[in-house]
Amino acid sequence: MHEHALIASVVDSILQELGSRKAALKVREIALKVGALELHDEETFKQVFAVQAKGTPLEGASIKLVVVPARIKCECGHEGPAGEGVDHHADLPVAECPSCGRLCRVEGGRGVEGIELDVEERPPLKGAGGRPSGTTGRGPHPPRGGQDRRH
Repeated sequence: MHEHALIASVVDSILQELGSRKAALKVREIALKVGALELHDEETFKQVFAVQAKGTPLEGASIKLVVVPARIKCECGHEGPAGEGVDHHADLPVAECPSCGRLCRVEGGRGVEGIELDVEERPPLKGAGGRPSGTTGRGPHPPRGGQDRRH
């Protein structure tokens, strides 16, 4: 359930950004930098995203996940990835240091650290006809060369 709330927040954030633009938009790809402690399963994350994006400009976009690992920094001087077995639900997760065996506080690996969008912008709709500017009404594509060839 935790992933659902995170994904809903990401979808809302992206839709707010897209809503601030004047052109009609279609998102082709979304690259997300997500903390490892937020992500239980990449495929499930993508499926939940697809469900929450349905009916929005995000529908059908491919998702590229970059997982940011959680890290430990031990008093013995060891620094590195937290490894497996970290309790994702703990407020202050800990992991065992592979060098000395002490329990160390886990740092990072939470939240969304970045969102990048590959967006296809379409011209804004014009007039009461509801057609994008530059189209002739003879089909879904504007005429070549930007000129109306009707006589």
